[in-house]
Amino acid sequence: MNSREKQISRARKSLSDEQLVAFFKAAQGDDVLAVELINRHIKEGSSVDDIFYTGEEYGYSLSVRKLSGSSLKISFGCQAGPLAGDGGDWKVTFDGDKILSIENDGIRIS
Repeated sequence: MNSREKQISRARKSLSDEQLVAFFKAAQGDDVLAVELINRHIKEGSSVDDIFYTGEEYGYSLSVRKLSGSSLKISFGCQAGPLAGDGGDWKVTFDGDKILSIENDGIRIS
């Protein structure tokens, strides 16, 4: 497992797969290509594990930080190469596997 995948593994301990998929669906439309791409992979039937754990140096990134209660800061993106990629940060509040609120907290493009 490379360093990108280790970071994803740590982040996924804070979210269920259902919460993660709900987040990707809710973040769609925020003009982040990485979100559009991962939603396409999921719609085509790829599992979250298959999407994240490719053994490649470049790919999707994910980090999660607890803010308070059931609120999290989720950073998600995709790096296609050394200077190519995008991502963003969202403040997300969950009720179980459902999202109560989501707020885009910034977009990154390289």
